[in-house]
Amino acid sequence: MIWFVATICVLIIASCHWYAVVLAAQSDSQQQRLASLGGGAGLAYVFVHLLPELASGGSELSETIGMIPYAPSRLVEALLFLIALLGVLVVFSIDVLAQRQTFLFSISSWLHLSSFAAINYLYAYSLPSLIGTGIEYGILFTVAIGGHVLLADRFSVIHHPKRFRQRNRWIGSAALLLGLLNAFLFHPISDLTLALATAFLGGGLLMTVFREELPAANSTRLLWFLSGSGGMAILLIIPMLKHA
Repeated sequence: MIWFVATICVLIIASCHWYAVVLAAQSDSQQQRLASLGGGAGLAYVFVHLLPELASGGSELSETIGMIPYAPSRLVEALLFLIALLGVLVVFSIDVLAQRQTFLFSISSWLHLSSFAAINYLYAYSLPSLIGTGIEYGILFTVAIGGHVLLADRFSVIHHPKRFRQRNRWIGSAALLLGLLNAFLFHPISDLTLALATAFLGGGLLMTVFREELPAANSTRLLWFLSGSGGMAILLIIPMLKHA
C-alpha cells in the first residue's frame, strides 16, 4: 500500500513539471490566483508541520547514542534548522547568480538545475517513509511540494522557456523516478538521513514561497493565499487530533 501511494504521489509531482507550461500560458490573473493558493498552502505546511517536526527531530537526535560526545546537545538540536537554513541559502544564492550576466551565469544555470534535481530526488526518496507514518501526511506533503514545483517551474518557463522544455522538466521527472527507485532498493531510510533530507527540502520550499508570493504583495490574491494557508493548516491539524 505504501509503495502504491508513493508511486501515485510521485506521478502527480512529475505531471506538475509538464503542467507548468500550461500554467505559464494562462492569463496573469489565473496564474496569480493559483500561485497565491499554492504559496499559502506551502507556507502553512512549513509552519504547521515541517518546523515542529524539525524541532522534535532535533530533540530526538540529541538523545541518540554517539551524538552527544561529539557535539553539545543544543548544537545537535539546532542541526536540522541549520540544514533548513542551508536549503534557503542554496536556492537564494543560485537565484541571485542566475540574474547576473557574469562568467558565473553559466555555472549558476547548472547549479540551479542540480538544485532542482536534488529537490525532486529528495522528495521522492523521503516520501515512502513519510507515508509509513501516516498516508495523510504523505498526501499533504505531495500537495505542498506540488505547489513548490509549479511555482518554481512557472518561474523557469517564463524566464528560460527553451531550457525548461528541452532539459529541466525531463531532468526533474527523471530525478523523481530515481529517488523513488533508490528508496525502494535501499529501504528503510535511517531517521537521520530522512530528517536531513526533509530539512533541506523545507528550506527550499520556504524560499520558493517567499520569492514567489510574499514579496509580490501587488500581485498576490489575498483571498486565495489565505484559503490555501487556512485549508492546509486545517488538513494538517485534523490528523494530529486523530493521533492524539
